[in-house]
Formats: sequence, structure tokens, C-alpha cells
Amino acid sequence: MTDVERRRGGPCEGLTVLDLSTMVSGPMASQIFGDLGADVIKVEAIGGDVMRAVFPHHKGLGAYFSQYNRNKRSIVVDLKSEEGRRVARQLALRVDLVIENFRPGVTDRLGLSYDQLKTENSGLVYLSIKGFGEDGPYRDQPAYDQVIQGLVGFMGIQGAGGSPEPIRNAVADKVSAMSAAMSALAALWQRERNGGKGQKVVVKMLDAWASFIAQEQMKNHTFLDSREAPPPLRQIYRVFDTLDGKVIGLIIQDDQFRGVCAAVNRGDLLNDPRFAKPGDRLKNVGELNDELAPSIARMTSAEFLEATRKNQVPMAPVNTLEEFFEDPQAKHNETFPVFQDAEFGRIRTLGFCAEFGETPVTLDARAPKIGEHTDEILQGIGIAGEEIQRLRGAGVVS
Repeated sequence: MTDVERRRGGPCEGLTVLDLSTMVSGPMASQIFGDLGADVIKVEAIGGDVMRAVFPHHKGLGAYFSQYNRNKRSIVVDLKSEEGRRVARQLALRVDLVIENFRPGVTDRLGLSYDQLKTENSGLVYLSIKGFGEDGPYRDQPAYDQVIQGLVGFMGIQGAGGSPEPIRNAVADKVSAMSAAMSALAALWQRERNGGKGQKVVVKMLDAWASFIAQEQMKNHTFLDSREAPPPLRQIYRVFDTLDGKVIGLIIQDDQFRGVCAAVNRGDLLNDPRFAKPGDRLKNVGELNDELAPSIARMTSAEFLEATRKNQVPMAPVNTLEEFFEDPQAKHNETFPVFQDAEFGRIRTLGFCAEFGETPVTLDARAPKIGEHTDEILQGIGIAGEEIQRLRGAGVVS
């Protein structure tokens, strides 16, 4: 049984995706489709996706690469050769969705742009993920996650008033991936309503990250004629020390305020006019946190969380990832499913964010080894055994 047969099922069953992308944004977007049941063909250059090199490895397969490339088949094609480009084009003319995140102009040179494919594949949805877009002053500039974070203006919040700090995670890449998958699904739905006609979709990392992260800051800049200033984000997102750890949460509603006062034995705060109503508490959130902090610091995390949960106050421990693995809700949700692979042993992955009642997703197909499905994929487009060997011998595929 081939991998694609083993992965049958899911809400996107029957959809075919050609993944021409590398790094994070494109591969994560195509993995979403693979999780949803689509047949995702990952086209890799000679040497493979650069993310394969990131440590740690197990039997030659990279752990980081694995988190963005499960539920895919891999073919290695030399896109620098004319025959290699012809093979990639044959694949692109047979799929529903192409995903690419090359710099602007690269797909034109490869003969794999939307304009070069749409005449023969009119139903094609073509998803381009670009750092800044396909035009504008930054069009040709390289864009990594750190560059996008620096531009959008959120790092000052992370620095909590000191030196600006990035979120040390490829968040802009991943938000772009989710935005891209969402946009591609919308285009595929439109195709169903529009007589099967596809279209090109361009997702700009700069805009995707800004639209995701800037809402809180935008409340300072929405009503341009207003002078009312909201509380700073660093006060709302405050971490509290306990005797043996740290906790975080937010108190908005009246019952939550009463609950936290009861949990830390600060009933006197209920009569403080600074905190009388939700609006007052938000306006004076820094002062409220300063009042609560000493009492919280005299309790263990377990004591504080037991008392607040009993009173329906939204609080949580500040976990390490290893501690989150053992969290009872994470275990119940199967947030980190583990499956057994015949070659690589036990593999822990991340669960899918949605649960489908009628078409469940399947997450037990590991990321492919480089070129693992080359022959299988070529056979699927009618290239016979001897021709495969010739292409392999000529270095066109690997």
C-alpha cells in the first residue's frame, strides 16, 4: 500500500497539491492540506529542502523538517535542467493547487508561473507566498521571519518597555502559512461555484503578520480623533511569581474579580473604586496586578490555581513544553499524538487544530525521506520504468 492510499480520508480527500515551496511558510500550508486528506506532492531540488539540514536528526530524517512535512510524498527534480522543469510542469498540469514561496520572478524563469500554467490547467488554484508581495519597493528583498517581525512594530511590546525583543519562534512564517491555507481553501470553494475556473492567490508575509498581531496596538490608532489611551499590553499580559513557579491569567468579569479576591484573601479590594467595574479594572490593570502580586507570591502555584479554578477565575501555570506534554487537557485532546513508524520508531507530532465529526484527519504519516516517492509519483503521470531510469541516470530526478 502506498502512502497516498494509506492517507485516504479527510475533508480534502481527492484534492491534489503540488508543493514547490521550502523552509516554513509554504511547507506548513501544504501540510495543512495533507492533514486534511489531500495528496500533497513535495517537489525538492537536488539536495532537498534546506530545512532537512536542521538538527536534530534520526536515521537521516530531521526533526524540525518533520514537523512541517508530514502527510506528503517527496520527489527530487533538478529544476535547473530543461527535462526537470518539464517533469515539474507535467505535475503542475495535473493538480488542483500549486503552492510556491520563491522570490518574485523565479517561477517565470522555471516555466511554472500561474500565467504559464493556467491555459492548460484552467481549474488551477495557484498560491504564492511572498515576503512583501509581487510589487512595491521591497519586492526583491529577501524576507525571513525576523525581518517581518522587525518591520511590523510589535517587538517593543515584547521588550516590555526595554530593548525591543522578537518572539523567538517562526511566528510570522506560521501565521502566513495559516493565512495561505485559508485563502487557498476560499479560492477552491470559489472554483466550485464558478464553473471550475481557478485563480492566483498572493499572500504577503508582511500583511499576514501585521493583520494577525497588530489589533491590540491598533486600538491606539483606530479613532484618529480620540485622545483616550488604553492600558499598555505589558500590564495585561503580566506573569505572576508564586512560591515555586509562575502563573498568568486575566481578570475581566465581576465574578472573576470576586473569585481572585477570595482566592488570595483580598476582599478589601472589592470596595476599591479603582476596580469597581470591568472598565475600571482594565484602566487600572497595572495597579490591580500590583495589589494582587504579593498575595500570589505567598502561595504555591498548585494552591493558587486550585483556589482560582474553584472560583472560575481564568488562570494557568506558565509551563515548559515538557510540562505541557503532561497537562491533563493536552493528553485528553491528544495535542501531541504519538504513532509508530516501521522505520523510525515512535514519532511524536502535533495534533490538528480542528476535529471533524464525519471526515476525521489522519496524522500517522511521517515526513518523507528525500525523494522517497520519486518513482511512484513519476509512474502516476505516465512515465514508465525505463524512462524513470534514464531520467535518474541523467540526474534529472533523484
